[in-house]
Amino acid sequence: MLLPPNSTLSCPDASPSVPMLSLTTVALASLAWLALMFGTALYAERRPGVLARHWRHIYALSLAVHCTSWTFYGTVTQAARYGWPLPPTFLGSILLYALAVAFMVRLVKLARETNATSLADLIATRLGKDAWLAATVTLVAALGLIPYIALQLKAVAMSFAMLTTRATDGAALPAWRDSALYVALAMALFAMLFGTRRASAAEHNRGLVLAMAFESVFKLAAMLALGVFVWFGLDDMPKAAVAAVPAPPAGGFAPFVLLGALAMFILPHQFHVAVVECRDERDVRTARWQFPLYLLLIALPVLPLAKVGQSVLGAQVPSDLYVLALPLAQGHEALALFAFLGGLSAATGMVVVSTLTLSLMIGNHWFAPNLLRGAWSRNRDLRGRVLALRRGGIVAIMLLAWGYSRLIAGSEALADVGAVSFSALATLSPALAFAVWRPQTPARAAIVGIAAGFAAWAWVLLLPLLFEARGLSPEWLRSGPFGLQALAPENLFGLTGWSRLGRAVGASLFVGTLATVLAAMWRRESPRSAQPGLDAQTLRDAGLRFLPRERVAQLLDGVPLGAPVEAAVEAGVERELAAVLGSSSARVLLDAARREAGRDLDTVAAIVGEASADLRFNQRVLEAALQNMSQGISVVDASLHLVAWNRRYAELFGYPPELLQIGRPIADLARWAMQRLPPPGDLEQALERRLALCAPAPRTCPSACWPTAASSKSAAIPCPAAASSPLSPTSPRSVARRPG
Repeated sequence: MLLPPNSTLSCPDASPSVPMLSLTTVALASLAWLALMFGTALYAERRPGVLARHWRHIYALSLAVHCTSWTFYGTVTQAARYGWPLPPTFLGSILLYALAVAFMVRLVKLARETNATSLADLIATRLGKDAWLAATVTLVAALGLIPYIALQLKAVAMSFAMLTTRATDGAALPAWRDSALYVALAMALFAMLFGTRRASAAEHNRGLVLAMAFESVFKLAAMLALGVFVWFGLDDMPKAAVAAVPAPPAGGFAPFVLLGALAMFILPHQFHVAVVECRDERDVRTARWQFPLYLLLIALPVLPLAKVGQSVLGAQVPSDLYVLALPLAQGHEALALFAFLGGLSAATGMVVVSTLTLSLMIGNHWFAPNLLRGAWSRNRDLRGRVLALRRGGIVAIMLLAWGYSRLIAGSEALADVGAVSFSALATLSPALAFAVWRPQTPARAAIVGIAAGFAAWAWVLLLPLLFEARGLSPEWLRSGPFGLQALAPENLFGLTGWSRLGRAVGASLFVGTLATVLAAMWRRESPRSAQPGLDAQTLRDAGLRFLPRERVAQLLDGVPLGAPVEAAVEAGVERELAAVLGSSSARVLLDAARREAGRDLDTVAAIVGEASADLRFNQRVLEAALQNMSQGISVVDASLHLVAWNRRYAELFGYPPELLQIGRPIADLARWAMQRLPPPGDLEQALERRLALCAPAPRTCPSACWPTAASSKSAAIPCPAAASSPLSPTSPRSVARRPG
């Protein structure tokens, strides 16, 4: 859940009026609950048919992964400050499922058609399978989600400290004593055990979905138990002074409603549960009423908790921790522990799915392209490398989030990173909209739109928060750069009546959409040229690197190795690879396979080219040599056609220029010469007789081949059979007589 701007999450110092639980009790209860979630997931994995008839209800409950630990802490603060009976983010989610469920159904269908495994994968697949676009979406998702994961860890650590009298500031403790570190490692282990056991991310993860549904029931029960306690168990409590509540900022409600609606499909973990793990779009229609009902039920105790907490505890305890402090103040340690486990359950569900999806996106769209560059040098199964990348990514994400949680400890200006994270991820909304409704949008235009929208969000919201965290307030934040007040973060586009969050969300969505449209109009991408088809052997080698052998055999069933495959078969293999690598990386892999298969053809072409160059060189050398000889010489090929001659040869016989042509039959030249010096008898018979006397490949030509000149000139005697083709490996040969 989100917190309103300027709200804080801090834990009070231990107070005698607030009893504490033992560290051992809380730690053992936490481990027992995590083990129960683990057992639930394991049970569903080993029994695929369990609850199959009621899976639509399991799916609807798993959507409640949206209710994070902030549902227990942040919504109470919202209600305490603004008197909201229903958190506005919940209202946005309810409105989406009530009015736009068709959009969710469309997302499910598109993800199934493309085998998309993440938000980045779906956007990139629909917009040209561009690897740079997928990497850009992944970058924004990481920047927005890691701080939100950090807040979950911070919430668990602070609530743990609230119950056990531990130090309230985790950053002041050594790292090895920070409870958030061990929570992070335990969640990372859970995510690795049930999220990275198979290379294909498109396969249904029943265990994970059932575990999320189970934790949703548990946290709902914990929140309702708190509501019953507030409604029926606080009649005779003494009343404390009510803490002063600041007035809500103008325009604060609508941005939270909008972010609540966008969160249903723009948060990577919510997209994974709602879209990727949906097996049947009819389940979405069931969730249309069950999920909003769940949100209404879990929100029922929020406003009573806020009002009673203000009345009973006042300023002694921050409103974030009313859910724990109220039962503790009345001596209901068991209920406080139950509430803590509910918050731990909510945080665990969100963190596990978030780290799983984010590591999948990072592995597929940041690391997989580098892996594919060397894939052809290692002809082996690379599924293990893919899983190792995902597991390493999970650990890295959790450690980054834990480090961030220590970094923001005690920083009130950056305490509401929930709103910051949601609004940062909202900058991906225009790209998703273009992917769904205008898939012909150029991928580079979508990248420009994401970058522009994110820059507008950072300018309006992030930059002022960073200056406030350092205690700075530059004048240009109000007057604008270069005196342009319309560009000032506090006055962008003249939206002075809006809250900072509303201004950031509105500006980022507007700028991102406009930049995408303008970039698409300015430079349209040329359509992708048709790629040559792959043969079955090459496609099989590509598939075996990342797919099971049985699945590859099934996809290529009936296609002879070495034979070209149909486009539908190649598309099927690419779709299966997309479930492991993502669509953009799968395209990179097949393009690499196509280049690898073309190397033999390239080699042959190179050899032919070199041979042709050698022959052209030899021919030029031969022509130069012929022209510098004093003898009359001609060269013919094996078919007795003229190939080359020198100037002296034309002068000896007086051949006209139109007769001396490459490819001219040598018989035509002989007939023309014999007409000038007619032999005794019939000319044609004499010509045939003399041609027949030439052996097929003599090294010398008998003198009977050609008549000797009657004049002072001697005739050059080309031997037709003595010359070989200039295109053959052997050198052309000819025989000639010197004049006289």
